[in-house]
Amino acid sequence: MQAQYVRPGDGNTTQSNINNPNSKPGGFGENLSIGGSFGLQFGTYTYVGLEPLLNYHFNKSFMVGAGPIYQYVSEDFGYGYGRYSSSTYGARITALFFLPEDLDRVFLMGEYDVLNVPEQSFITGQMYRGNLALPMLGLGYKEKVTDKLFFFVYGLWNFNNSVYNPYSNPVIDAGFDLGLWH
Repeated sequence: MQAQYVRPGDGNTTQSNINNPNSKPGGFGENLSIGGSFGLQFGTYTYVGLEPLLNYHFNKSFMVGAGPIYQYVSEDFGYGYGRYSSSTYGARITALFFLPEDLDRVFLMGEYDVLNVPEQSFITGQMYRGNLALPMLGLGYKEKVTDKLFFFVYGLWNFNNSVYNPYSNPVIDAGFDLGLWH
């Protein structure tokens, strides 16, 4: 049996704290990480997507993140039919819960996006912009690259069925998380 007394606030960590998924890491800055995802595609169909995140790790099992979203889409229809381009922007909040023990690379994920999207009036045919809320839930997997860098891949189900919804189901994405603590 191992026993070790640690005075509160002296910065030492016991072995039991290291193995406890609910133990809190160090100070506020050590609980932060940056991450997110981006996408690029060029050609007849062009897509540029930037989705950075600032994450806060409450413990090794639970983290939340928030960040902006920007997506640019341009498509050349060819044969004289013209070109379409638009930008979608907004923000998102994410929450990840990592499963315990041997499944600690698997996580449950919730995401809530609010996007400003182009919308076309069915009556006048004119384009205008509107806000769209997108609640999503799903599963993911993380892989450790270094002590502070992780690669994520996840699939989410989008519960908004609007015709202006830019995401089709399932939403599959990949990204990274770089932090001061993991």
